[in-house]
Amino acid sequence: MLRRTIFLFYATTMILALICCRGEQIREQSEATGASAQDIQNRIAEVENKLTTPVMIEGAEQVFYSLPDQMEYYNVPGVSIAIVNDGKIEWAKGYGTREVGTDSPVDANTLFQAASVSKSVSALGALHLVQEGALELDANINGFLASWQLPDNEFTSIRPVTLRHLLSHGAGVSGHSLGAYYVGEEVPTVLQILDGLPPSKVDPVRVVSEPQTEFKYSGGGYLVVLQAMIDVTGRPFPDIMSEAVLDPAMMERSGYFQSLEYDSAGNVAAGHDGMGSVIEGYWQIMPNPAGGGLWTTPSELCLFVMEVQKALRGESSIISRQTAEEMLTRQIGDYGLGLITQGDGESLAFSHGGDNAGYGSFFFAYARRGEGVAVMANGQRGYYLYNEILRSVGIVYNWPELKPSIIQPIRLPEETLNRYTGRFLWNNALGAEVTVDDDHLRMEGEDGRIFLFYADADNHFYDLYSGWELEFVFDEVGEVTGAVLVIMGETKIDGEKTDD
Repeated sequence: MLRRTIFLFYATTMILALICCRGEQIREQSEATGASAQDIQNRIAEVENKLTTPVMIEGAEQVFYSLPDQMEYYNVPGVSIAIVNDGKIEWAKGYGTREVGTDSPVDANTLFQAASVSKSVSALGALHLVQEGALELDANINGFLASWQLPDNEFTSIRPVTLRHLLSHGAGVSGHSLGAYYVGEEVPTVLQILDGLPPSKVDPVRVVSEPQTEFKYSGGGYLVVLQAMIDVTGRPFPDIMSEAVLDPAMMERSGYFQSLEYDSAGNVAAGHDGMGSVIEGYWQIMPNPAGGGLWTTPSELCLFVMEVQKALRGESSIISRQTAEEMLTRQIGDYGLGLITQGDGESLAFSHGGDNAGYGSFFFAYARRGEGVAVMANGQRGYYLYNEILRSVGIVYNWPELKPSIIQPIRLPEETLNRYTGRFLWNNALGAEVTVDDDHLRMEGEDGRIFLFYADADNHFYDLYSGWELEFVFDEVGEVTGAVLVIMGETKIDGEKTDD
């Protein structure tokens, strides 16, 4: 079984601030959800102590970690969690500090940068304008753009780009990320970014493949949506979103802010790098508000989640039931309109994650069951932490889609394992050495990361801690020539074998 050694360097000034879900607030939440205050407290304690790996070996003893330990391990000073149960927010709680080395606590009202989670909320705003008749899902987006046009080319001559394509990352538009700017740097306008003009740091946003033929994640596509929303309303994007989504959903602290002040009274979490140090200027400025500029809290992300759930019941003032069904209909792969979807029927779920410099966030919810969770962290390695928290929530609330995968490893012959050893170069950039370690493979990268891959088939391996999958590539005579890493079941990284 995989064992992990954790080196914990505790600073004496670091204390976890356990802010919410006490006293009267717990009583109010228990009355709202029908659970007793003690039941809620018990679930909170379980979630805090059942963080675990994404993959477990069937029959082996489960290994769990505590939230404080994992915050320290990942150098994440603060994190906030909110849970929806029975159609209401059952509890919300903050942990740690807004800035390392201070006593400013994270609580349920602390603002975090939402990163790409912003896209889901922005998509709801765009769909509200569709319902109002200002935009159309399946018309050429250029028909709604007045101050700028998406240049036509050989790809758009086959099929024009539509709002549906843009919201589902199926438009074939460039600009995976549109860059970020330190506080004090000159920030480009939307039009400068769209055309790649200084001070923009990226190439122009253009159609680079035929629309609706492949999933191509594009922040650039969401910037096109933003400009269309501005052009059809004649209003600033933050104002559009406040009126269309944030105010009706009662997301009172949330906003698409470009500038914030960091101080002890503002209750805003500072971003931290992978070593746990505050990043320059406390955070970076996202020049694409629709794609990454939302500031919010897990509690208010849960209000967004509940609004989508209400819309599916025909109870939302933002979008209709029919529009909500469109939002959750798979367009390209598992991506709907601004949401990642999985499952069907009563198990239909939607989610989205986001990671900016210094922040990580994620929400998950069942579309028809009044259940969900949102987690936000103020550390560069928050991605790893929020995934462990989500798995803990899955275990405690018995949500199968969030629970760790259970595998039945097989013991491959030593000669088979030896065939897979050697040096591999991943993405033509990062080298790693694969060796045999007892009954499994060990891969150590030049960056110091170590993976222990266990086989569940002749040519399929899992790393228990990261959940990454590994398969090898053979030539016509059966010699290993390369390998493929699969991350989170989606992203594939190719590796070439360079040394036996």
